[in-house]
Amino acid sequence: MSREEVLAWLNAREPAAPAALAARITALAREAPSALLRATLTDTMSALGRYALDRSLERGETGDDVALDLLAADAFVTYAFEAAAEESADVRRAVGELITQMAP
Repeated sequence: MSREEVLAWLNAREPAAPAALAARITALAREAPSALLRATLTDTMSALGRYALDRSLERGETGDDVALDLLAADAFVTYAFEAAAEESADVRRAVGELITQMAP
């Protein structure tokens, strides 16, 4: 997937995320390493969820910025399941991979 495809898909979500969260989701999707952009939206959203979670944990701080990163991680995981449904992907596989990816 291209970064532009990912951003377009995220921007098309309804209902839209609150403005601050939408901005953080977009920023994370823009700054994430290209290696996280996978062949499917399901896998890309899963990878972005892990990226957002890792980013929040690495910061070692508290506050609104970290809270937004955690909310973004949650949103990306939710989007992974939404994408799996749209792509007619094997949701069991997606769940298994997400659990494996999110494990420390």
